[in-house]
Amino acid sequence: MLREFDLAAVQVTDPYYVNAFEKVTQYLLSLDPDRLLAAFGAVSEGKDPLTEESLNLYGGWEGGWCLLRGHTMGHYLTALAQAYGQTRDCRQDLNKLIAERINYTVSQLKSYQDRSPGGYLFASPESHFDVVEGKSTGNQWVPWYTMHKLIAGLVNVYKYTSNQEALEVAARLGDWAYERTSRWDKELQKRVLNVEYGGIGDVLYELYKYTNKAEHLAAARKFDEDDLFAAILEGEQVLVNKHANTQIPKFVGALNSYLVTGEEFYYQAARAFWEMVTRDHTYVTGGNSQAEHFGQPGLLDATRDNLNNETCNAYNMLLLTRGLFQLTGDVRYADFYERAFINEIMASLNPETGMTTYFKPMGTGYFKAFGTPTESFWCCTGTGMENFTKLNDSIYFYRDNELYVNLYLSSKLNWQEKGLLLSQESHIPETDKVVFTVETGPGEKLTLNFRVPEWLAGDQEMTVAINGERYSAENINGYLAVSRDWQDGDQVELHLPLEVQVSGLPDNKNIFAFTYGPVVLCTTFGSEEMVIEPHWASVKATIPYGMDFKDYIVIQDDTVDNWLANIKNNLVKKPGKLEFSLRGTDEDENFIFKPYYLEYKERYGIYFYLLTPASPALKEILEARARARRLVEATIDVVQIINDQYEVAHNLRGNSSGSYHAGYNFRQAYGEADGEGWFSYDLAVNPEEDNYLCLKYYSGDAGREFNIYIDDQLFVEERIQARTPGGFYDVQYKIPAEWIKDKKKITLKFANRGPGYAGRIFDKVMLVRDPEAIES
Repeated sequence: MLREFDLAAVQVTDPYYVNAFEKVTQYLLSLDPDRLLAAFGAVSEGKDPLTEESLNLYGGWEGGWCLLRGHTMGHYLTALAQAYGQTRDCRQDLNKLIAERINYTVSQLKSYQDRSPGGYLFASPESHFDVVEGKSTGNQWVPWYTMHKLIAGLVNVYKYTSNQEALEVAARLGDWAYERTSRWDKELQKRVLNVEYGGIGDVLYELYKYTNKAEHLAAARKFDEDDLFAAILEGEQVLVNKHANTQIPKFVGALNSYLVTGEEFYYQAARAFWEMVTRDHTYVTGGNSQAEHFGQPGLLDATRDNLNNETCNAYNMLLLTRGLFQLTGDVRYADFYERAFINEIMASLNPETGMTTYFKPMGTGYFKAFGTPTESFWCCTGTGMENFTKLNDSIYFYRDNELYVNLYLSSKLNWQEKGLLLSQESHIPETDKVVFTVETGPGEKLTLNFRVPEWLAGDQEMTVAINGERYSAENINGYLAVSRDWQDGDQVELHLPLEVQVSGLPDNKNIFAFTYGPVVLCTTFGSEEMVIEPHWASVKATIPYGMDFKDYIVIQDDTVDNWLANIKNNLVKKPGKLEFSLRGTDEDENFIFKPYYLEYKERYGIYFYLLTPASPALKEILEARARARRLVEATIDVVQIINDQYEVAHNLRGNSSGSYHAGYNFRQAYGEADGEGWFSYDLAVNPEEDNYLCLKYYSGDAGREFNIYIDDQLFVEERIQARTPGGFYDVQYKIPAEWIKDKKKITLKFANRGPGYAGRIFDKVMLVRDPEAIES
């Protein structure tokens, strides 16, 4: 098995990556640990943070309202521990600050745990776990998921800092977990595992490695979801419509189960899951999911939008990938790791603020929406803390007298056991050259294995030169092996030829993305109206109504196949720049492609439809765009539902709630008595022409009854119909001319009729002058 280096043994020197570490570490140290600790302290005193208003909690998912509160503590501890590990031998002042923060936080947690005879420590009452087990009713969300984060943080503090208190607290939580899980029969176990539980099994296996307590192993085994693992091994498509980041950690745990127990079944399940996800559900960046869920196998173009590629998914896929690589040495895992590390993890960062993304849209024209320092604390905020404090953990691995170089990233390695001090200066992808310098020789023979990446130019080979002389290295399972007695000052120069390559999607033969070496390319569309709107408990990027972004490229005077076959001459690198221009298309002068991971200020596009002028697909696109233009021209006023900018501008009032379903935002209001549940907007009208109200309903809401009022006058008594089973339908109502005479605006109100809901109203509320623009 390949082994990892201690974090202190590897220092990243690439300026962009160094800045990422600095920004995130500064953010960690800017947080007040007492505000993160407050809910834990309250629970230890018998209080419920949900109702306790004096705790001065942070906002977002750490707020008193959120039943996930406390999850950030685990991420925070892990990230601080990793930052401590990185700075232990090189930055003493920073390391001391980090150590003080860790020690204080762990000490406080221990003091809270000491108040509990059973070792319970959490930011919500223990009753949340009872509710999951069906023993009581009340508040709960995903308590085992949150407990995983906390135990992982404590275990990682011990791993990287040797803080004994952290292990003691984690061990008592392991004891508590055993006491609870040991009472589960098969039926209760199944009930609990139906609720997202994160990587609790994985971390209990990890805890067992340090404590060697049989109880911790027994608790871990309660989270081995054998039926799911068996289904994946059989190739059953059981991931369809499943919450992606619920599933991925289960297989990280399966791999750890194999490492601890030696049972081959768990390794094979983890391997099969990785194959299924990377084959059937993954975009060119290495990311996956739409609205946090896996879709149908291979259905990827059809689900490109503003809710793709949850960053937590990439975080966990890389944990799984890294573990599989260490176990097997299979270069395919190293290739995937590089792809997702650069184009998902590095792409998730705002390098100016240190804030990170929740989603990374694959839909053309969207942008990256970043969290805030104190009002977000999403799951992806937490994994983001971790991602950028371990940028050095997967560059190098070792086994016996062999070193494996997996990532071409400027860095320094101190392999103390062998006496090797090695520096790497990488210029990829700016150039094809990487130089390794032996600053201190080991005085013995070592083999350096350099990964041959999957992205090498197709008709060229990776070359090796030692001290200026060409060296013929053997390719052993995807690595060029160089064995010798290394001396001070020895240099290895690698050349890894790069070229533009193309990547498609299985559900549309016309869609393509471009890559150059390890980086995915994108073009940008400016920063106009980059409006962020709420999405459940996070946010999403938007495209304002009427704004259009071209997601196709027309190939001139050639077939698409020929143009792609000659891609290196049709998407051409500019001299001295990491920018690429098109040739032989209608966008030669407009689209400039650059590395996607560096883009954080503008709207962008990664995937484009490549079409010829006579293509039926182009005709369909142009017709759809013409319809969209007609609709914009016909629009008098429009409100995009659950868009703060639109709804504030249109004076949203009432007691409604909103969310997202099947691709659309919606708003609704519940009331017991007539008119008790309501919401309203102010919309502009034009009394000089016809005005039609246009709404979208969902057939699944059939039977809901509500009234629509215009300026408090009853306009429509509505009852939603099952017109398109399981789907949506549009309705239009002509507003009587006398109702809007001499008016510039109206107040449109939706109110329940009898016990029930007003709505749901989906997507937009529109007033148009021509209803055929909707129907066409």
